[in-house]
Amino acid sequence: MEIGFHIFAALLAYQVLWVGGMEAGAGCVPGFQEKRYQVEYKGGFQKDTPLLQVLFDDCAGNEAVTFEVSNPDFLVDGDLRLVAQRDVLNSGQVLFIHGLSQHADDMAQVDVVGAPARPSHSLREVLGVDRAPSSRLRRSLLVPPMFVIENQRANFPRIIGKVIPNDLSGSRMFRLTGKGADEDPVGVFSIDRYSGEVSVSRSLDREVISVYRLQVSTVDMSGHLVEGPEVLEISVIDQNDNRPIFRELRYSGEVLEGSPTGTSVMTMTAMDADDPNTDNAVLRYNIVRQSPDKPSPHMFYIDPDRGHILTGISPTLLDRETLPTTTYELVIVAKDMAGSEVGLPGTATATITITDRNDHAPEFTHSLFQAVVDEGSTGVVVNLTVDDRDDPTTGAWRAVYSIINGDPNQSFEITTNPDNNEGMLTVTKPLDYESTVYHTLLIKVENEEQLVPSVGYGPSSTATVHVTVQDVNEGPLFYPNPMLVTKQENIAEGSFVALLNATDPDYLQSQNIRFAILRDPAGWLSVNPVRGTVNTTTVLDRESPFVHNNQYTAVFTASDNGECWVLYSSSDCPR
Repeated sequence: MEIGFHIFAALLAYQVLWVGGMEAGAGCVPGFQEKRYQVEYKGGFQKDTPLLQVLFDDCAGNEAVTFEVSNPDFLVDGDLRLVAQRDVLNSGQVLFIHGLSQHADDMAQVDVVGAPARPSHSLREVLGVDRAPSSRLRRSLLVPPMFVIENQRANFPRIIGKVIPNDLSGSRMFRLTGKGADEDPVGVFSIDRYSGEVSVSRSLDREVISVYRLQVSTVDMSGHLVEGPEVLEISVIDQNDNRPIFRELRYSGEVLEGSPTGTSVMTMTAMDADDPNTDNAVLRYNIVRQSPDKPSPHMFYIDPDRGHILTGISPTLLDRETLPTTTYELVIVAKDMAGSEVGLPGTATATITITDRNDHAPEFTHSLFQAVVDEGSTGVVVNLTVDDRDDPTTGAWRAVYSIINGDPNQSFEITTNPDNNEGMLTVTKPLDYESTVYHTLLIKVENEEQLVPSVGYGPSSTATVHVTVQDVNEGPLFYPNPMLVTKQENIAEGSFVALLNATDPDYLQSQNIRFAILRDPAGWLSVNPVRGTVNTTTVLDRESPFVHNNQYTAVFTASDNGECWVLYSSSDCPR
């Protein structure tokens, strides 16, 4: 007791000196930068789990610093973290950490809040004075790992192993704690308190819990801890009781026609809940059915290990336009046990669409198209038809037309009918029979998408269109129209007024022009039907109610053998 007092006094003196040095000096103070720490107790501390970070600086780089903890179940690691060396149930309420280097010698205190009290120790024990090596302070149990096969059937309980105490002669009892013993799931495992035999009470499922980590210890008849606690690890051995399951029941993929052999299409992935470290979860993939099976039953290949689906035929055979269908259905099986006969299978379906590329140029169905149009009219005159073997839903099929020759006046236009892909040739400017009777156009058709490099546009991608303009009987044209004539009022009856001038645009036809009066409100005029001379039939009167602003208006017509044209003629009537 006397020695313990001197040590305690020395410790107090050291602390007083340290505090005084901190108050009197400046700069770095060797030792713990915080003297007191707290950590919360929650039923124990798990092995290798850091509890807290200590702050220690010997002001010389912390080289060759050593730490010692009052409880040998704990240590301070190289990162200055307080760590449990094993699963600790009873840590005590206070821990002391002693830090020592060539430049510092200091101590810190850790309060374990909420921890149950341990048997008291003298300060000699805390500071390690005359303490034996830690391996000799507490006797150790021999706790071998144990194993249980999942899905075992009755009878239960079954002995699965035995814990051996270090002291075979003493009076002690075994105690088993942790999840699976006295914590949920409670009662899975138990230990014979006298023999140390561990038993399992029911069938286990590895996919629920694969490893149980319990604590085993011995206590004397008064309940005081004798040995341990030590970790008892019980592993559940896997059985192949789960078949592979695909992430999806149906997979969809697509591949471009003409793709090289071995082109990746898609990946099928299945999962197996069994132990991934055993063949129970090692999967192999296989294609068991392809529909249709033409032109080859092996159009596709699946990587047995990774589930990658690849093309298995040549680019020539993978031709969308010659295949019996553009959609193939594969039935994929994933089997565990590395694909052996005893493996469990899982099944899914893959639908693969062969997509189109522009490997066929559009071709006109005829090299020559004919159209007839009346002169003077506009609108669609002919529809040009083409064949294209590509997918009608893509730009590889949709046609684009252009006039490449024969339309110097830009009288025509060609557009694509979106419903049937035909080219609609339209007259946009009225045509004149007397100017040009026949128009010869050269039309080219292309696709919205570019052709693949190996394909080009051939002669069938151009066509000729002959447009014939039909003559339409056009009425004679007056010149000038209207005609302005100035005459004095009161001129004699029969006086000459004007000579009507009309010509027939249909100069290629032999037609006669005849003139007539369409409107003469006062009845003052007459016209020679053949020569077109206009004369007065009575005296002109400027004050007549038919004269407005000194003008009298009469209307004449000129007609050929089938058409009539109108001239508005005005007469000024000066005084």
